Amino acid sequence: MRHISCEECTGRVNGGYDPETNQVVVCHNASSNRKMCCNVLAHELIHAFDFCRAKIDFKNIDHLACTEIRAANFMHCSFLSAWSADEASLFGRIKKQHQACVKNKAFLSVMTVRNVSKEDAMDAVNRVFDRCYADLTPMGRIPRRRSHDGDRCYSEGYLFGYTGTNS
Repeated sequence: MRHISCEECTGRVNGGYDPETNQVVVCHNASSNRKMCCNVLAHELIHAFDFCRAKIDFKNIDHLACTEIRAANFMHCSFLSAWSADEASLFGRIKKQHQACVKNKAFLSVMTVRNVSKEDAMDAVNRVFDRCYADLTPMGRIPRRRSHDGDRCYSEGYLFGYTGTNS
């Protein structure tokens, strides 16, 4: 990663990843506080990771759907955020609600990025959902807020070949 840029953006985007320049953009006019900025940055860094690891072709709608599923899975669909967006309930099955939230976020992202029909976006998300939802690389888990998951992910990196030591 060579560049992280903070720019004014148009449309309904909060940020983006440009594989040609290997640059993450955070939209300052859409990221109104530190938490939002951190979430956008983390979301876009997942796309950067996927591009480097899996050679994502962002022009391929299935590849785009996969990386959007992974970003939503890691960054946007905690129980509390899904509940506040009216995508979860205290009385439902949490795993099913989480999957529905991830599908919805990925679907909306694919529609926004590619400007495709609802049907085309949903078809792409559904085609790759099971495989991409299960892909938890590089963290090995979905990090929970206010937990030690981030520290655990870092300390367990050697198990996935990401660090040279297990300290």
